Amino acid sequence: MLVNSVLDDRVQLRRLLEPLNLHITEVASGLEAIETLQRTTVDLVVTAIAIGEFDSWRLARFIRSGICRGGRTLPIIIVTRIWCERITEITARDFGINHLLAFEDRQRLPVLVQSCLKSPTEGLGQRRVLVVEDHEDNARLVKKILQTRFDVELAGDGKSGLKAWQEGRHDLVLLDIMLPGMSGTTVLDRIMKINPGQPVVIMTAHGTMDVAKNLMVSGAVDFVTKPFRADELRTVCDLATRREDYIVSNAQVADRMDRLQQLRNLLGNIIDSMPSVLVGVDQSGYVTLWNQGAEQLSGITAAAAQGRPLDEVWPDFSEMDEVRLSLAEGDIRKRSTVPYQHGGKNCYCDITIYPLFESDVVGAVIRLDDVTERVLMEKRIVQSEKMVSIGQLAAGMAHEVNNPLAGVLQNIQVVRNRLSEHLEANRAAAEAADLDMTSLSHYLQSRDVNALLDTVMESGKRVVQLIENMLSFSRREDSSRIESDLVGLIERSVELAASNFSLQRKFDFRFVEIQREYDKGLPLINCNPVQIQQVILNLLMNGAHAMEEKLQKLRATTSGVVDYQPRFVLRTKFANQTATIEIEDNGTGMNEETQRQVFEPFFTTKKVGEGTGLGLSICYFIVTKNHRGTMRVDSVPNVRTKFSLDLPTSAPCG
Repeated sequence: MLVNSVLDDRVQLRRLLEPLNLHITEVASGLEAIETLQRTTVDLVVTAIAIGEFDSWRLARFIRSGICRGGRTLPIIIVTRIWCERITEITARDFGINHLLAFEDRQRLPVLVQSCLKSPTEGLGQRRVLVVEDHEDNARLVKKILQTRFDVELAGDGKSGLKAWQEGRHDLVLLDIMLPGMSGTTVLDRIMKINPGQPVVIMTAHGTMDVAKNLMVSGAVDFVTKPFRADELRTVCDLATRREDYIVSNAQVADRMDRLQQLRNLLGNIIDSMPSVLVGVDQSGYVTLWNQGAEQLSGITAAAAQGRPLDEVWPDFSEMDEVRLSLAEGDIRKRSTVPYQHGGKNCYCDITIYPLFESDVVGAVIRLDDVTERVLMEKRIVQSEKMVSIGQLAAGMAHEVNNPLAGVLQNIQVVRNRLSEHLEANRAAAEAADLDMTSLSHYLQSRDVNALLDTVMESGKRVVQLIENMLSFSRREDSSRIESDLVGLIERSVELAASNFSLQRKFDFRFVEIQREYDKGLPLINCNPVQIQQVILNLLMNGAHAMEEKLQKLRATTSGVVDYQPRFVLRTKFANQTATIEIEDNGTGMNEETQRQVFEPFFTTKKVGEGTGLGLSICYFIVTKNHRGTMRVDSVPNVRTKFSLDLPTSAPCG
């Protein structure tokens, strides 16, 4: 059977085989080959590697399983255009391929076909390997890894291993160093005295350069460190059993050493690149590992920490008792949300201590993960929930006020109607009471009663609008986003800020000049209107506080009239599919240090009891995380402060 997905290649190979007078079945894919093998008996398979999703290796696995008509010893020859010789040879040996042939050498194919038809098992002979390993699990694992390409014999100690080697011929000896009775080093010395050309590969858990060098000098052709990877073990054994590798050249030794050092450097880079602090200690508490995270946190270099007691190197580390318990009991120890100081700030970390085992506990790795942001986020959530409760309370109060207020406004309108001289019912009632309506109208006008009623009605309407804004703001729709009018959100926030400030402070928000510079081309923006209004309201309140503070300072230091007009400049812009809101005040302003910290949680310049320091932090979170936007501040002390919010036209859910 000829298997090749390239028609031209099949044609060329068929021409080469036709002089042999064979019955040739052509198929174009691995799946088609499997279907053919299930119903037809063939004597030999010639295949390429790339034959569709069911490649030649899977095809070989199917054949060697013994479930096809040709049996498990059906000869397989691979003819391929593109291949990596070393990898393909090893893989072919794993899958029981009889011969590998480059397509450029295809003229040799008829000879190989005749040879395989004559001796179907040609190329399938396995080399013999003796594994001397006292740990039964390790020995079984090695046998499982190598049995597909080697005939593996096991020995459980040095004496029996040496005896097995003397009694039989082995292409390779895999020798553990730490053996009961006769050590692996002694076994190696005995073998080298009898047959210096015997390939011996050392298995060791101590893969340092000094150990590798000493083993090579003693006669080993190679070494493999535990725990080893299956592919690494196969590769080492393949190299060791090849005749040209019986004596490893200096260049090969140097390459192995270089790769070992590269591996150590790679592991070191991986450990240093991790965001966690990693510290390793031996059983006595002496430092064996100190990554860059540990250097940054402690200010101590790895060179200075290496080999010294951890409690001496890092006296501020407060969990040495937990480390000792982990070393003594061999279990993982965890501590959550441990407070610590770093850079003059309060921080928090999670600490996990992992014991390291060989046959017993030999040390521990301590991992510190910075969870400051998570802790602060939890506090933000608590604060947010408090604000939700306050909002719900305000909404309830607004509903309760709304009902009697409606009655007040309705009755004021009724009073206005009852005082009108133009209604027939009013004139009839006045005549019955012997009252002149014209005189009454003159009286009401002279005493400004109608104007006073108009003022009451207007104030009532303002309260109604305020309640409507409060109800709208208190509605929680955290995850919903709708097409929203940013200018409308700004104007409703201004109304809320004015009423709130006027009630709480002597400084009246209504006396603040508001300059509006709105972009007429601003489209509707997909956002959470409640959250964006929360941000705008917070910025307006902060700006009003800053302008009030500036006015009070000017009054305290200036005699006479203060030449200062508090002013907000509210802007909207639209460019590059991004809407920008700018809120600028002419208050006290901020210095550069304050601007750098203004969005940090719990940072505040207000007096104790006047602020939590979470307002701008929550605003920043809403804009950057929930709406994938940006938030900036630009300020000049005692001149102005401008906050800018950039919102994409269609923000994904945060």
